[in-house]
Amino acid sequence: MLFELINVSITYQEIINDALRQYLNIFVIIYLNDIIIYLITLKKHVQHVSQVLKCLNQRNLCLKSKKCEFHRKEVNFLEFVIKRHEIRMNLKKIRAIKE
Repeated sequence: MLFELINVSITYQEIINDALRQYLNIFVIIYLNDIIIYLITLKKHVQHVSQVLKCLNQRNLCLKSKKCEFHRKEVNFLEFVIKRHEIRMNLKKIRAIKE
């Protein structure tokens, strides 16, 4: 028998938000299945990554290693390209809209 899951992304978002609530908007941003850990210094960033992984582990939440990217200087997030001191729209998306 096939079961369709309803509101899975909302439920997942609530679980992840609850697990990482103490870090939200301090050094973590979460949107659905994306967790961004932003840094002030590399040393602090390594500590923050460790704290987040520990929290997820304590809640038995797993990450797929091939979907994880660590210590990136640029990330694509919600149709934006985010770099240190810069947020801009993704040019590929702008080009697609123009065409």
